[in-house]
Amino acid sequence: MLAAKNPYIDSAYQQLQIISQDKQKRLEYEAREKAVRDHNQMMFEAEQRGKEQGEYNKSIQIAKNMLKKEIDINTIIEITGLNITDIEALR
Repeated sequence: MLAAKNPYIDSAYQQLQIISQDKQKRLEYEAREKAVRDHNQMMFEAEQRGKEQGEYNKSIQIAKNMLKKEIDINTIIEITGLNITDIEALR
C-alpha cells in the first residue's frame, strides 16, 4: 500500500479514516468541497465572460474604424464577425 511507503500519505489516510467514521464531519467535508468546486466554476465562468466581452469590444472598435474608412458593410461583417444590427447601430 502506498500509504505505508510515504509518511505524508499515511497521515492523510489516517485522518481520512477518522473523518469517514463521523457522519457529521463527512457531511461538513463534502459541503466544503462542493463550495470550493462551485467557487472555482463561478470564477472560470466569469473569466470566460470577460474574455468574450473583451473580444466583442475589440470587434466593435475595429468596425468603427472600418466605417470611418467607408469600407463595405459586408466586408466589415466578414472581418469582425459582428451582425448587421450591431454595425448599423454604430453608424
